[in-house]
Amino acid sequence: MALVFTPRPADAAGECDCDHVIEPDAATANGAELGVTPGQSVCVRGGEREFLRLYDFVGSSDAWIEIRNCEGVVEIDNDDRGYGLTAEGSRYFRITGSGDPDHEYGIRVRATRTGPDYSASGVVVSGLSSDYELDHFEVLDSGFAGFNLKTEPRCDGSANLGNFVQYDTRVHHNWIHDPRGEGIYFGSTGYGGRDYDCDGETVTLYPHEHHGVDIHHNLIEDTGWDGMQVGVSPVDCAVWANTIRDVGLEGVMWQQQGMQIGASSCEIYANRLERGPTNGIFIQISPDTVVHDNLIVDFAQTGIYANLNDAPEFDGSSYVFVHNTVLRSGKWGIAVFGPTLADNLGWNNLVLESGEADIAAANDVDWDAQGNITGVPIAELGFVDPEGGDFHLLEDSQAVGAGVPATDWSSQDRDGVERDAAAPDVGAYEYTTEPPPEEPPDDGGGGSDSGGDEAGSDGGDEAGSDGGTDSGEDAGADGEAGCGCASTGGGSGSLPLALLVFAGLLRARRRQATASAR
Repeated sequence: MALVFTPRPADAAGECDCDHVIEPDAATANGAELGVTPGQSVCVRGGEREFLRLYDFVGSSDAWIEIRNCEGVVEIDNDDRGYGLTAEGSRYFRITGSGDPDHEYGIRVRATRTGPDYSASGVVVSGLSSDYELDHFEVLDSGFAGFNLKTEPRCDGSANLGNFVQYDTRVHHNWIHDPRGEGIYFGSTGYGGRDYDCDGETVTLYPHEHHGVDIHHNLIEDTGWDGMQVGVSPVDCAVWANTIRDVGLEGVMWQQQGMQIGASSCEIYANRLERGPTNGIFIQISPDTVVHDNLIVDFAQTGIYANLNDAPEFDGSSYVFVHNTVLRSGKWGIAVFGPTLADNLGWNNLVLESGEADIAAANDVDWDAQGNITGVPIAELGFVDPEGGDFHLLEDSQAVGAGVPATDWSSQDRDGVERDAAAPDVGAYEYTTEPPPEEPPDDGGGGSDSGGDEAGSDGGDEAGSDGGTDSGEDAGADGEAGCGCASTGGGSGSLPLALLVFAGLLRARRRQATASAR
């Protein structure tokens, strides 16, 4: 009869050796009710279940709670709900599928609902959750996104811009394939608000920010929409070492990028992106952004596209593109737009066989180009096996030693090989006699298995994760209940107000930084 129990020492033998165990017949678990305290572990026993909802697992900045599979794979599968696995009202926690060494991805989530009123995301973390880590999941066939990681704005304002910040989020070593929407949907698209029905009144609400973003070593394949979206993440954002391929298969306009970065200041590096109907990396209305050591191949429009879109709040921002290999783009290899950008540079990029121009910086863009190689046929550059997808360099490649010093942005190549500081090789790879690391295989399930990051760093300021839970029983990814509000679509004309709010926050941060420096 007990669906969730706290094991006695004798019961905790074998692999399910946690402080608490969630059995396969448990649909929900509440950390506060179970008495889970900071630093404790919670096992989810392997086996089949339709869904799993987790509430109020709250650790501390130096003692995170770990929730892991045990005794096999946790198999979650349903076709009638808006989610597979959810976490709400939680902070300082890790959910990992690395609990059984026999299985690389110990939590497998399949939630396939596609409407008519809402579609399912496989893994949803919301309800003012903050400071968390998700790793070693396989998420497949989602009706919408594989991972949906944000809290929707609320009519009471508790989750909205200026009132709530999601801190220290880590998403790594996951295999996400065949979603109808995005592979990873992290944060809202931008600061622009959406109209919600709040107790019968239409109100425009604005999404919260994310501070501390670490998304890496994810394998994302065969997505209906974008491979990955990262939005409203202006502080400490890193997106690196992900493999993304075959995106935008549903053909939905504006939802076909390999990776979309919006209203975020990120370092984007060591990623491999292949095959899509529009752009590989798409950067829009974002402050300072650095893109380096990425391999981007076979996108029908532009390999790397960046546009400030005349956002005055980000005047003076800088876009840096260093040591990228961009091949066979249908239109431009690298394109940059924004007359109010400053100190932009493109150094040591290897950009070949673009349809219109290998590098296209608008005439009014402040642009410094050095050490790039363009206009050379791929077959003549000196790659190891370009037809087989191996774009490492041969010893006699034209790219070897042809770059300019750029260690301020790239001291290692995509594989972690040290750059020659004085004469680096051009593109994502430095020539070496050492064999390269293996890429994830085309049938998925590959990728490096590092066992996850250390969970326990301090997430910074208070995120307000004690502010209730949004159960939204069957409401889908965007339907958090409890605030008497529902989204009624995009709020056209609401972007300027949101950017004014952001500008105020930005000025406050700058004042704080100036005061700290004194």
